[in-house]
Amino acid sequence: MDRALTGHDGPEIKIFLEYVVYLFFRLLEEAFCLIPSHEKALSVGRFIGRVIFVCARERRLATLENLDLAFGNEISASQRRLLARKNFEHLGMLPIEFFRLRRWTQADIAERLEISGKKSFDVAWAPGENGIYYMTAHYGSFEVLAAVSKFLGLKGHLVVTGAPNRFVNERMLFRRGGDETGLNILPHTGIVRSVIEKLLSGSMVVVLADQRGDDTRPIWVNFFGRKVLANGVFAKFAVEGRVQTFPVVATRLPGGRYRCIFEEEIPIQVSDDSQNDLEVNSQRFHDVFERWLREDPSQGFWMHRKFKRKSKRKGAKNKSPEQ
Repeated sequence: MDRALTGHDGPEIKIFLEYVVYLFFRLLEEAFCLIPSHEKALSVGRFIGRVIFVCARERRLATLENLDLAFGNEISASQRRLLARKNFEHLGMLPIEFFRLRRWTQADIAERLEISGKKSFDVAWAPGENGIYYMTAHYGSFEVLAAVSKFLGLKGHLVVTGAPNRFVNERMLFRRGGDETGLNILPHTGIVRSVIEKLLSGSMVVVLADQRGDDTRPIWVNFFGRKVLANGVFAKFAVEGRVQTFPVVATRLPGGRYRCIFEEEIPIQVSDDSQNDLEVNSQRFHDVFERWLREDPSQGFWMHRKFKRKSKRKGAKNKSPEQ
């Protein structure tokens, strides 16, 4: 009897709890959107980031260690700590932007958005059979890119990592930029062939291509003078999708404004050596990511486990060629 009840009630309880979590996020959204000024709302996000910086010791130490691994003696320990705090403030503003940008009108976007690289954008969208592959990273205000797509009337696909909550996915994460955006959200699992087919058919696809790979199918790249694992699937999309590939990035400006930059096309190597193609193109992507991070390290995602840890921190298992 107990087993029967468990088998019957378990899924319903899980759905109920997921819905409660979703309602909590909806409450946060309403609270953040009640703040009349976008600048004041961002200041709340900065405060949240400072609180997390103080309270989340493991994340703080991971961030400081990553900054040390990336910059070493280029900046002092005190400068790295200040940079880490600013980085947490940046991360605290991201959820504010996620919630508020979903409700921005075209007038709101026009007032707060500065677009650079129009020539690259025009070239990308010139008539042709090739798909368009926009590559970005966990850098800057990447949530703003959904608003950019709505503002410019772009239609395409965005590959994202879903949350373990069906309601948060369907009603929030998979509806980035609001109901009027032309982005169709693709969950990141099990979609490699689907993405390639969409690119071959001439569609636009946007990816966050700085995600760490694993050592089962290793693709090693140089990143801040160190060997790190890259996820070769993003280079695979570019090679097999036969696309034009453009970096695109959105950064935060003073006064609650943003700049979106469409950068020059990245040449994609296609040869008879598929493994080498993945390595070369992944390196070209990471050269762009490193350049962005050096321009403004505070807008990076330094708690991300990109480097192998110096310390014996839990979860640091992959061995690099340096070791």
